[in-house]
Amino acid sequence: MLKLVYKKRFKGVVLKTGSFYRFKYQAWEHDPKPLIIFMYSIEGINPNTGHQWRIIQGINFTYIPRAMRKRFLKMWMKELERTDVPIRFTWKKVKARYPFLERAVRRYFFKPSYYIQNLEEIPKDEVEKAVISTWSKDFSKKVTTALLGKFKKAMKARANRKKKKKKKQAIRKAKRK
Repeated sequence: MLKLVYKKRFKGVVLKTGSFYRFKYQAWEHDPKPLIIFMYSIEGINPNTGHQWRIIQGINFTYIPRAMRKRFLKMWMKELERTDVPIRFTWKKVKARYPFLERAVRRYFFKPSYYIQNLEEIPKDEVEKAVISTWSKDFSKKVTTALLGKFKKAMKARANRKKKKKKKQAIRKAKRK
């Protein structure tokens, strides 16, 4: 059974939903040192597929365009200051309130445990400095380009399906005559 965990202890650090973390990631594709806002971890076995899940899910700032990073950071820090109760930062909240973050959602394997190294929480008073330090890294264009490529491929496939459908209809029409 799969479960979402909003507060996870890992390597002596307690990951809390909505808080900021930095680490070295061994299984990286674009970003070997992500700076994330932890959403939750997904643990357990999917009852439908039998697939084992052991991941941390979060928003990686380097996949957010620079101009939006600062805007989001201001909004999120205000929200954190309004309450002492931890705010659950969920996929539902991202979709509803921060849709521009959808492309920055990333999953990181926490097992095997050597995948994540040097995990550290970033204190609230140092978050802005940490986010600004990521400005030299901007993978948002790669994500946009990849999505554009997928969109073009999907549109081409759709056009091909329409052509095949028209061709079949023409053949059926010819057979009827």
